[in-house]
Amino acid sequence: AAPGGEITEAQSVERRQTAAALGLLQRLPPQDLEANIAALSKIAPHLEKALEPYVTRPLQLKRDPENNLYFVACEYNCDGGTHRSPWSNAYVPAPPGGEAEEALFRPSERLRRLEETFNEVFDAYKTMYYDGGVSSVYLWDLDEGFAGAFLIRKELASGSAADKVVEKGLWESVHMMEVRESASTSSVAEYKLSTTVRVHLDSSEPSKNENELGALVTRQAESRYNRGKKALGDDVHLLQMGKMIEDMEISIRQSLDSLQMAKQREVLNALRCVDGFADGSGQRRLAGAKESQVDSAPPAPVDVTALPA
Repeated sequence: AAPGGEITEAQSVERRQTAAALGLLQRLPPQDLEANIAALSKIAPHLEKALEPYVTRPLQLKRDPENNLYFVACEYNCDGGTHRSPWSNAYVPAPPGGEAEEALFRPSERLRRLEETFNEVFDAYKTMYYDGGVSSVYLWDLDEGFAGAFLIRKELASGSAADKVVEKGLWESVHMMEVRESASTSSVAEYKLSTTVRVHLDSSEPSKNENELGALVTRQAESRYNRGKKALGDDVHLLQMGKMIEDMEISIRQSLDSLQMAKQREVLNALRCVDGFADGSGQRRLAGAKESQVDSAPPAPVDVTALPA
């Protein structure tokens, strides 16, 4: 910023470019996020870093050789170019030299015990709801309380669907949880949840028409828990945070089914009504479906003034 806190012309241009890029990413297919960010960065190189706080990158998988288990690799468990496994608390791949690994981040003893419990419970939750996939939980300390990332990645490989309707698909859930524990009131805890879900379904077949669905949903929720005169233990965090995440995912799944998928079925049914096109009813149904789809929940405009200087 210029002296006196004023924004220079160059900074103003960069903020407008960042806002415009965010507006484009809201409207482009979420499955092409990485390619779109790379293309935008070629036009304006500063966007690669400017978009990081606002964009959730696709999740990657790594295998923990010590436990022979897969885990989610992302920015929340990355340090020194390597990723920490929630199963062994070791970094994969191991950095060269023992001193280098000791300098990498690890949670406190209390959070590590809670992290292990969360990973066991979240693994069972993932198996029950998604019938497979990979889940990981990472925790870190805050000044008052702690924060965590609860991650799920379920990929449907080509030809693995039982009904053969979906050729391939991907579900990614990123739950960011912030827990505030006041030092003066140990019986009260405040929870803030921010959830991002990315869905991609592709039922394209060479002999049939192409059918693809992509969605990116972001929601927030807050909760406050007071145990009165009883001490606030970690078991309470497990119950409260687990219930918030489960309720949020149920709400998002219902929204995807009743809005996005229902609207896509309406448009496809209008396109497949061949007989109705003869008397003009097909065109009217298709026009009505397109109009309602455009009017249903357009992406919110990006507030340029809300972006950091």
